[in-house]
Amino acid sequence: MKNTIKVLFVFLILTGCTAPYQKPVLSKPSDNTTLQKLDPSSPEKLKQAKQNQALLNQASRLRSFLLLYCRAYESKNLNKYAAFFAPGATENNKPFREYLPRYRRNFQRLESVIYRIVLDSYSLNTDTANIELKGNYFIKYLLKGKTWKENNGVISMELIKNGDSYLVKRLDYSFLSLE
Repeated sequence: MKNTIKVLFVFLILTGCTAPYQKPVLSKPSDNTTLQKLDPSSPEKLKQAKQNQALLNQASRLRSFLLLYCRAYESKNLNKYAAFFAPGATENNKPFREYLPRYRRNFQRLESVIYRIVLDSYSLNTDTANIELKGNYFIKYLLKGKTWKENNGVISMELIKNGDSYLVKRLDYSFLSLE
């Protein structure tokens, strides 16, 4: 909740939606002196605020998707995890379906796993209307009867819209450290 409030506060400051206190302006349309308030909004500011809000909403939806994606992986449920991939999806330039036996074996060998993806950037591919995102992943896992191991690296995905969420069309990653 505190993080949400901080993000909202930063957003309001960055978009200029919070106008500082402005003293009323005196004007004399007649003999009587009247006070008028300045209108801090303009069509340009409103348009920019709407665009910034749309970007924040998109980033929030992508982070939610990545959180659910990671939780599906952590569940070690192959069907649940595979449901995040579109038909014909690829993983490191190979069909995702070719990796299914490896995922099955790995999930069976895992006692516990913690998986996170931090979103670094994303963009809309104007040719395909797909979203391309880049980030870093962090994984810590415990194989049955072994000790904890960690790995991290760079990850990128191409996502296609699927209702209110997304499906992975392309998944690419590399290992920065192997332990």
